[in-house]
Amino acid sequence: MPEPRKPRIGLALGAGGARGWAHIGVIRALQDAGVKPDVVCGTSMGALVGAAYAAGELERLEGWARSLGWKDVLGLMDFTLRGGLIRGARLFDFFRARVADRDVAALPMPFGAVATELTTGREVWLREGSVFDVVRASIAIPGVFSPVLREGQLLVDGGLVNPVPVSLCRALGADIVIAVDLGWAKVGYFRERREPKSAPKPAREASDLAWWERVLRLAAV
Repeated sequence: MPEPRKPRIGLALGAGGARGWAHIGVIRALQDAGVKPDVVCGTSMGALVGAAYAAGELERLEGWARSLGWKDVLGLMDFTLRGGLIRGARLFDFFRARVADRDVAALPMPFGAVATELTTGREVWLREGSVFDVVRASIAIPGVFSPVLREGQLLVDGGLVNPVPVSLCRALGADIVIAVDLGWAKVGYFRERREPKSAPKPAREASDLAWWERVLRLAAV
């Protein structure tokens, strides 16, 4: 009998603003567990970290993120009264100088990002073109960063339509998707605040742990 095919692992990195730097820690934890995704997809800040990971530039991005202070962040902002509070040119020029720009299709790892078409609200999957341009479109938070014009479409933050791009990972062939939802923790926090401290923890926690152990075993095969 032929040996069973190793499952194809997808990593879906969700939107989350400044919380998106936590994606770097997740990737490091997966590496420590011997898990190497075959596909990575991201939305908004997840697209920025995911692109750096797919390009093999995660260490450079992590070093840059760790070095940023408030004065550095303010220095990267160029305010405008048209199309967003922050034009974003300085920020992305800084990002471009530290992460090599190349075509998405040429990255060592399959990568995709999610954006939103502003005029229709339609979800747009970005799978080709400049990595820089793809990330810039996916992270264009309305009212904060200016929209991006790409192939006749006005694109903004993908978190408006698909905050955790599991569906895109599936479309790129992932059998198992490890999804990182940076918004879930806030929901869980408020739920715990409403529940009495004596309330028992959900029984599904044990099954969730067993499921994760199974995923890690399969991914490490």
